[in-house]
Amino acid sequence: MINRSKRRPAAAASSAVVINSEKTYKGARGRAGRKRPRTSNCCGSLLLLVILIAIFAITYLGRMVDWSFLGGVFLVGLRSPSTEQTSNFPDGWEEYDYNDIRDHFGCKHRSRDDSKSLPSLEDWNFMRKKFTEVVDNDKEWDDPVPPTLGYSLERHIPVPPPYYAKVSEHAVGGGRGLFASRDIDEGELVHDGTRSDVIFPDAIAWRRFVFSLPREFACDSTDWHWMQRLEEDGPYFLLAGINISSLMNSGGKEFGPGRSPNALPDSPTSGKFYATRDIAKNEEILTDYDAYYTNWSEVGL
Repeated sequence: MINRSKRRPAAAASSAVVINSEKTYKGARGRAGRKRPRTSNCCGSLLLLVILIAIFAITYLGRMVDWSFLGGVFLVGLRSPSTEQTSNFPDGWEEYDYNDIRDHFGCKHRSRDDSKSLPSLEDWNFMRKKFTEVVDNDKEWDDPVPPTLGYSLERHIPVPPPYYAKVSEHAVGGGRGLFASRDIDEGELVHDGTRSDVIFPDAIAWRRFVFSLPREFACDSTDWHWMQRLEEDGPYFLLAGINISSLMNSGGKEFGPGRSPNALPDSPTSGKFYATRDIAKNEEILTDYDAYYTNWSEVGL
């Protein structure tokens, strides 16, 4: 925290002390002709050293300690997930299962925090960069539609899907969600994961990606990513959408009237989601997470 109070420069203050002390000393000892030796100006250097140590300590703690339990009251803006150091891989990380990873990062609170902000363009690009670095070195992110808007719903046509992301108390469960940017007709294509999803070759690659992320993004990834067969009777893969499509919530009767899913994949092996009814502009787009089978052990987690 920067102290904005006006303070006399340390060096000037120290010099003044030395001069005044010397005058007083001469007044008392002048007859003997003894002159008090000038003391070294160490006060300013000591103060500077203390300040540097304090800054280092605060910065280190800001990166290593989860302050979210304070509700963001303290250290607001001290660290940004996209600029802080990535997590250290724990011993035996290759054997961590899904729940081990969530426990390691302390994701329970993160998942329940409805005050989370939308990922910025910098955040999405950071996660994309990590995917390229640790999973697929040949992956190119050349879609002209930015991840904050989604992706190009049709090849070579830079028009995003018919939804936008926002934080709203009206989102299912509160917090982040996707909302229709226009009226959507029943049967219309709402989301096409085949145009935007990335596939992890195995559980090791997924673990490596998650452990390379800061805590916030690591926890979000455990919430956003899913397992899916890409063909009937084929193997299960881990998939992710590194754009706002990951913010699509799951609906259900338990959330109240009008909160049932309105966009579902046309099969358990498809990444294409179609509107199951007419969806009005600004209405939340909801899917059903159970549309894809989930058993983490079947993908090595």
